[in-house]
Amino acid sequence: MREQELSHLPFVHSAGDFVIQAGFVLGPRQIDDFELVYFPDGTQTEYEIDGSLFVLNEPCFIFTRPGDWHTYRFAPEKNVRHLFVHFDYTSLREADERFVSLLREGHMFPAGRHILVTGLMEKILWIANHQPAHWRRRLAVLVSASLEELSSFSSQVAEGEAISLPVPIQHAITYMEEHLSDPVKIEEIAAISGWSHEYFTRMFVASTGISPKRMLLELRFRRAEILMMRGSGTVKQIAYLVGFGDEHHFSKMYKKIRGITASDYIKRCQDPLFRHTVSVFDPYTFYPLNRNILVNSLVK
Repeated sequence: MREQELSHLPFVHSAGDFVIQAGFVLGPRQIDDFELVYFPDGTQTEYEIDGSLFVLNEPCFIFTRPGDWHTYRFAPEKNVRHLFVHFDYTSLREADERFVSLLREGHMFPAGRHILVTGLMEKILWIANHQPAHWRRRLAVLVSASLEELSSFSSQVAEGEAISLPVPIQHAITYMEEHLSDPVKIEEIAAISGWSHEYFTRMFVASTGISPKRMLLELRFRRAEILMMRGSGTVKQIAYLVGFGDEHHFSKMYKKIRGITASDYIKRCQDPLFRHTVSVFDPYTFYPLNRNILVNSLVK
């Protein structure tokens, strides 16, 4: 790989998919690099690190850092399969903000909360064994993606599950959705919860990660984007439909939050496909349907 690529991707040292004899003990040992291990089956294997003991009784990932003393005591009555990759990564050594959660929260991560990473680990081992074109770079990219996924979900809702919010917060959000075209105030929404304004705001941020004011703005923008995507009016008409009394304020806030103007969003949704979406309720998809999400403002 080129030096530029090495500067922001992991440098993979080795990878393997091993089945270990029952009862084998590995360690105590230290390693000089990072190791990510995937145990696809729950066993009674024990992983001990810095005085903490983890019993691997469910499929899981183990993340070990350079210099950490650790020991594996493989299941006494069952051969144990595990997939591993050893690597170094400057971003981890420098505690890049992307990996703060991963570095802070420990060493064992249940595979059920990281379904994507299980597939990535299996792909890593396939590529390492078959070594197709550009295989070293592909390994580095997949290891980086695995680490970001582990860090992103380690303290949040399990992947593929709905977020369970306190009932008063759910009622508040429902009230927002039902009154998007009205000049609703946060004090009014707080009263719906039965809590004081201060306590409601604190609980709302703790439950959703954003303030009630920011949530109301987001819900209005999402409603506006559905209308803009379907060609259901001018920017001015849509601004009023989603609770903005001033078209210019709507346009200013939309550009600030989304990074493009509302007019540009409408232009990006000229495909006839977007004009023929239909509203449906799908309880198994935990994100809004019929949203054209613009990731970058420029088309390349």
